[in-house]
Amino acid sequence: MYILLMWQQEVKKIMLPSFIELANHENITPRQLFIKDHQELLKKGESWMKRTANSCMVVSTLIAIGVFSAAFSVPGGNNDNLGSPNYLTKPWFMVFALSDALALVSSSTSILIFLCILISRYAEEDFLKSLPLKLIFGLVALFISIISMMVSFSSAFFITYYHGTTWVPIFIASLAILPITLFIFLQYPLWYDILCSTYICGSLFRPSKRMIH
Repeated sequence: MYILLMWQQEVKKIMLPSFIELANHENITPRQLFIKDHQELLKKGESWMKRTANSCMVVSTLIAIGVFSAAFSVPGGNNDNLGSPNYLTKPWFMVFALSDALALVSSSTSILIFLCILISRYAEEDFLKSLPLKLIFGLVALFISIISMMVSFSSAFFITYYHGTTWVPIFIASLAILPITLFIFLQYPLWYDILCSTYICGSLFRPSKRMIH
């Protein structure tokens, strides 16, 4: 859909201004004809965008709930006299606190971005820049939240079990890399398609590379 819209904008640039809104024998303007001919494609694009945003929003919500609850159930427990965490001065506790906060902020950001996609008007202009950029930023925020959640999870294990068998937290931290790698591997085709259609293919219509003169 993006390529078709880019072609429409490029053709519009070389048309006489008086022809842009000139109706044909059926009293239909070029813009109305374009929307009519590609109405089914617009519906498919809207349906795909909503399904993708809805699925990612569910994941972001689950991450936000998990890291929010983890912020109030700190590893190692609290000091009964002071009420502060027992391992507050430990470096791993600082890593846990920062990564947990970053996971909460990034997951909440991705939720808001995907919510904006779901409530978008889905006009044909939105498919040019607005929707692709929102989806890219939403996926990046989701990816950051997953990384931060895994770092928070690993640091919590180091705080709790490091004084016992040291290979246990190291092994658990190594396993935490698996979801991150899997997310990159599974979502790479989607990222590549969005970036390629939005930026690489869009560069064909720049003045220096314009295909229509």
